Amino acid sequence: MTERTMRSAPEAMHPVPAPPWARLRERLLAWADERAAAGEAAPAAALRALVEDWWQEQRVWDQDVAARLSAHHEINNALVGVSGHVQILLMGPLGQQTSVRERLEVVLRESQRIRDAALELRQLRAALHADAAPPAPRRRGEAA
Repeated sequence: MTERTMRSAPEAMHPVPAPPWARLRERLLAWADERAAAGEAAPAAALRALVEDWWQEQRVWDQDVAARLSAHHEINNALVGVSGHVQILLMGPLGQQTSVRERLEVVLRESQRIRDAALELRQLRAALHADAAPPAPRRRGEAA
């Protein structure tokens, strides 16, 4: 493999931030606590129940999306085979022919691009899994 075909993970790739919905949940529960402290127990309880119902639905959705994002593993497995075969061809007599070598190097470069995209899927899946365990429900008056 030539230096031109070797690439590391994209430099522009950044860790995926935590999903915003966990913070939203905390803010809504804090608001429910404020309403309860202000003597509005029924609206506070309704808001809390609504938030917790939404939270359970969100967790199910998160788990489904994370499972679908596991495609990165299958993509990488296929790319290992493609890249390995291309590298073998590059080392053989066909790889010495300029036109064939150039085409094989394109295959390697494009394989790397696909690998980088699959890495982003893996990072997104990891971010969803990091937030997968819902925090314990807060009790009224408990600090966020």
